[in-house]
Amino acid sequence: MVENMFAIISDIHSNLEALTTVLADIDSRGIKTIYCLGDVVGYAANPLECLDLVIARTQVCVLGNHDYAVLYEPTNFNMGAEQASFWTRDILERQGDTEANAKRWSFLGSQPMRWTLSTKLGEAEAQLDFVHASPRRPINEYLFPDDVYTNLGKVNSQFE
Repeated sequence: MVENMFAIISDIHSNLEALTTVLADIDSRGIKTIYCLGDVVGYAANPLECLDLVIARTQVCVLGNHDYAVLYEPTNFNMGAEQASFWTRDILERQGDTEANAKRWSFLGSQPMRWTLSTKLGEAEAQLDFVHASPRRPINEYLFPDDVYTNLGKVNSQFE
């Protein structure tokens, strides 16, 4: 196994089948460290199970716009995404296991918007910044391939 090897998962959107398939692949590669770039919930049918797996398996998870929407309000969402946010919130609120549910709400509410990993890549020191969207707007700004040529502010945004 390569030193400092880790996996990054993102945009699970309550899709348990996809998440378990990806986790099985990560396990088959002997990778022990997993980071999540957010959007654990939203759209699909298994928010509770996906939250439980991400809580158990990841070292850090940053806040995605769908996670934010369940905690607060959906912002700039289409109708389907908005309805999925309210449905997920309802599922979490009606869940009978209060201890498990408190853990889920606590997890969602404690996700940072940005997290920086300081590590070594070979002989070089590296700082990797983890966000769900862009460095400038870490929760809800899409990045497109052309942005590296046409909108460097999204990519090179300075932050503290």
